[in-house]
Amino acid sequence: MNIGLPTPVNRKGLKSVECPLYGECLMHVVRQNWKAWTCEECPNLGLDSIYQKLKSITPYYRLLSEIYPEFKRKYGPVINSLHVGV
Repeated sequence: MNIGLPTPVNRKGLKSVECPLYGECLMHVVRQNWKAWTCEECPNLGLDSIYQKLKSITPYYRLLSEIYPEFKRKYGPVINSLHVGV
């Protein structure tokens, strides 16, 4: 998945806890000693819905790659590059 850099904003607001960058943003906030932060202005904000879809289909792709070697050869690198925790 090609994603941008984490870009939290130093003010109160909504957070997107399902975003694949949430952990990186949280570490940034802690290092900066911010009291509040938001994801509302982040260009990656829409990634959380995509990430949820990937989490739901990744096990099926992994299963298919175990059953069919040709599927693994063709799609294995893509599946592995997603780094989706299931």
